[in-house]
Amino acid sequence: MIYEDLKGKKVLVTGSSSGIGAATAKMFALQGCFVGVHYFRTESGGKETFDEVNKISDGCLLKADMRDKKQVVKLLEDFVKQAGGIDVLVNNAGSLIARQFFADATEEYFDDAFATNVKNAFLVSQAALEELKKTKGCIVNIGSIAGHNGGAGGGGIYASAKAAVATMTIAMAKEFAPFGIRVNSVMPGLIETRFHEQFSTAERRAAVAKETPLGRNGRAEDVAKAILFLASDAAGFITGEYIAVNGGLYMRA
Repeated sequence: MIYEDLKGKKVLVTGSSSGIGAATAKMFALQGCFVGVHYFRTESGGKETFDEVNKISDGCLLKADMRDKKQVVKLLEDFVKQAGGIDVLVNNAGSLIARQFFADATEEYFDDAFATNVKNAFLVSQAALEELKKTKGCIVNIGSIAGHNGGAGGGGIYASAKAAVATMTIAMAKEFAPFGIRVNSVMPGLIETRFHEQFSTAERRAAVAKETPLGRNGRAEDVAKAILFLASDAAGFITGEYIAVNGGLYMRA
């Protein structure tokens, strides 16, 4: 799959040390993009993704805690300096962190869940805005099916944060449209990545696959393909929308 218009684009993928982010970074590299690979805690994963990107195209490796504005601003400055600008921002960084039920969740956990999944996307989008105006670029936010169904088994606060990402996508799309900047979202279902290996049992993953109309759980590459589509000219008249990548587990009229 080649999108000729993506060749030479400057793409920053947050949270690209593993899973969906890593697959997305590699897929953009295959399009001939300059790819910014970002990590926070998992340096080995960040370096592994960056090495794969570097085999195919150009890029840079960046570290930042995306909950911290100073680090986010510096991340953006470093990326723009090395890439020469920014065309595509993929807000993929995020995590369930832990499973905590509303009844006994700590305030610290609640704050961290929203900082990790919502605040980070706000901070980097804000930091990138002036550069995206220059290129009439686009933003792709990564949500979750949990934002629709409320999550399960102590995932409700994470689900609430992902629902906020969905609304933020629409609000940004409206605000940024006059600058020619498109903002869309991808909402994955259960994707077989380290995320679900950490937070979902093998039995639960198998049960979800059985419930899914297409008969399997997703792969990171399934989500990456949707992200590339939204970043390409093929989606040039699409903004404020989302693509559900869940094998039919959640459908809408």
